[in-house]
Amino acid sequence: MEFLNPTNANHFGVNIRKKDGLLMTRENYCTINNKSSIRKGKIYSDEWCKKHFLNCMENFDLNIKHFSKLNHEEFNNSILDFLEKNKNFQEVKNLNDYSNKSGYYIIALDKYKQVYAGTTNDIKKRIMTHWSKTKEFDRLLLPVGNVNSSILSIDSFRALDTSRIYAYPCDEIFSYEDRYINFFPPQFRSNRIGGGLMPDGPAGFIQAVATMKMRDLT
Repeated sequence: MEFLNPTNANHFGVNIRKKDGLLMTRENYCTINNKSSIRKGKIYSDEWCKKHFLNCMENFDLNIKHFSKLNHEEFNNSILDFLEKNKNFQEVKNLNDYSNKSGYYIIALDKYKQVYAGTTNDIKKRIMTHWSKTKEFDRLLLPVGNVNSSILSIDSFRALDTSRIYAYPCDEIFSYEDRYINFFPPQFRSNRIGGGLMPDGPAGFIQAVATMKMRDLT
């Protein structure tokens, strides 16, 4: 039976569209781009692009293998435990109810048994950005070259991979993000860095590196 990957849908009350599909696949995961998203004006060589592409695909396969070994009941119990201990979070049925609302959100990817915790000034807009964004080619691995322990970015998944959303609207953002992220067992967690407000410039980069999360995929 041929696999069908929808290119448009109404999901959580909003219309979404992506020409190469609304589900993540091995075919749409990685697209070569020789322009650097890290250093303005830098162009990567064909040799570098080819090697990086192969590394990214190897890492993708390792992560998919990791997901296949996870227990869905344990994954679901980790979410239920979180909700029991953080009763301000409510399940989202329609994202339009969270337009222009600041706070915290949890994205659950039941197929992959992964969860992502974040904070934002606009819950609807932020989640839709995750869905619409294509992760930059040179940022697929964190750090570059890290084949055996880089976590797949939440921005690599597609809208229809999101099966559940929970949200806690509030004005005080960033303060509890790291705590919410670290609540979840690492095997189920798709956050690649710690939470909290990161300063701009080199200081923010240093802080991000210091809180980088890895996953043993070997």
